[in-house]
Amino acid sequence: MSAWLVNQLPQAMARDQVVVGFVQACGEVADGLRDRVSTVEHELDVDLAGPEMLSYLASWLGVQLETIASADEAVARDAQRRLIRAIGQVIGWRGTRRGVETLLEALTGARADVSDSGGIFGRDDPVPPADNVVRVVLTHSGGLSERQLLAFLAEELPVGTRVELQIRSGT
Repeated sequence: MSAWLVNQLPQAMARDQVVVGFVQACGEVADGLRDRVSTVEHELDVDLAGPEMLSYLASWLGVQLETIASADEAVARDAQRRLIRAIGQVIGWRGTRRGVETLLEALTGARADVSDSGGIFGRDDPVPPADNVVRVVLTHSGGLSERQLLAFLAEELPVGTRVELQIRSGT
């Protein structure tokens, strides 16, 4: 037990055992808080954070890590860490082709090609017919199942979007 807080009491208060007992109790609570605060830099580092903190960091960024699970916990954790890093880089592009491609590439380690009928059209440009299909082609799945990839895409794309997912290899 540390006496750092009791040692700061004025002499008159230090002679009162009730005050000393109260300040000791406060010092014990403060010691626990100081220990937690001193390790916060490690908890906020994506490479060092524990599973609970990874989920918390992901929630700040609007991502559900529960959709990225694997029988191999280390593989899933690495994918989660890559995804959190990538989200920070493309936060302003979320929901766009560029953002979805970047996040899928971080998540799977595979090349991702995303296409849809959307775009920016000038006054005299022909506008394609409305289509709510987003086509995603991956060179491989990075160990994730099709269900996991579709669940992730459902979180990233607008409501009502239909996804056509093609994975070129079975891995």
